[in-house]
Amino acid sequence: MPKLTIVDIAKIAGVSPSTVSLVMNKRPGISEETRRRVMDVVERMNFAPSQSARSQILKSTQNIAVLFNMNNHPLENLFQESLNRHILRYCTEREFNLVFVACSFEDDSSPVTLPNILRSHGVDGVVSYGYVPIAVITALQELELPYLLLDSHQLPNHCMSLHVDYFVAAQLAMRHLMAQGHTQIAYIGGSFPPLWSQQIFEGYRSVLGEAGIVVPLGWIQMQSRDSDDDTSAFKQMQEILHSGVMPTAVFCAADIYAIGAIRAVKHAGLRVPEDISIMGIDDILISSYIDPPLTTVRIDTNLLAMRGCEMLFDSIAADEVRSSQENFKDFTLSERASVRSLI
Repeated sequence: MPKLTIVDIAKIAGVSPSTVSLVMNKRPGISEETRRRVMDVVERMNFAPSQSARSQILKSTQNIAVLFNMNNHPLENLFQESLNRHILRYCTEREFNLVFVACSFEDDSSPVTLPNILRSHGVDGVVSYGYVPIAVITALQELELPYLLLDSHQLPNHCMSLHVDYFVAAQLAMRHLMAQGHTQIAYIGGSFPPLWSQQIFEGYRSVLGEAGIVVPLGWIQMQSRDSDDDTSAFKQMQEILHSGVMPTAVFCAADIYAIGAIRAVKHAGLRVPEDISIMGIDDILISSYIDPPLTTVRIDTNLLAMRGCEMLFDSIAADEVRSSQENFKDFTLSERASVRSLI
């Protein structure tokens, strides 16, 4: 028996093919009586439309692309994996496919070639994470596709962005350490991307400033990059341990760095948290499985993904490329075993 098409269903239901498509894709503008009649035929005939037929009628690919940087550190991908899982769910609820594509980009001076599926408009919208070079953003804007920079690490530009407020996250971490009696707190962070690095360091510095605390310069280490493995943070933790004065706690700008810091403390024959407490930001999956389990600031990736999807789908529905900027501040403490109370 030949496979049924939308045209066949339309003939049986006595409506147009576009009406069948609108009903099956739960779009507005169809009366309840017509919707019921079409769905009765669909269910009776056990019909499932082909992707190509839906695309032709809706003038939509029903695809959303997540654009990855192939140069990311594997541990950084753990945070993005959590976002992917939630974005996949929200796309599925709207009957969109989630397509994963990748290209290699380093910095603003490096040339970039976008994947063919993007250049051929094989998707309705694009999401990317964290730091994205201007060359990539410009190339995407030239395609005139709705594009969302989620967990943006850039200054406001002409692309639709959802910024995580890492200044607030850092303050939350520092105030937790202070509430546990820690005042001698060292810092391990990065110098790149600049906006992300500055936000977290300023959050650290502001809480110390509120308490009138000045720490030794050797306790402030800011040489890590997300593209590094945890060896960079390992070395920075060694610098802190060799500074001549031992802090009671170390605040790390990311869980990636905290993992390296814990290794360095153990390598020195010390214990976490008995000798020194360690705290991070992100709450990536591995943070609850390392020894000791890491106390960290949890970024609600479910809410972050949901808000990002709302922004992207609104842009797609309006058939316009938007450049709105929003901030995200939904954080909670994940208290585990890497921080001890001194009170």
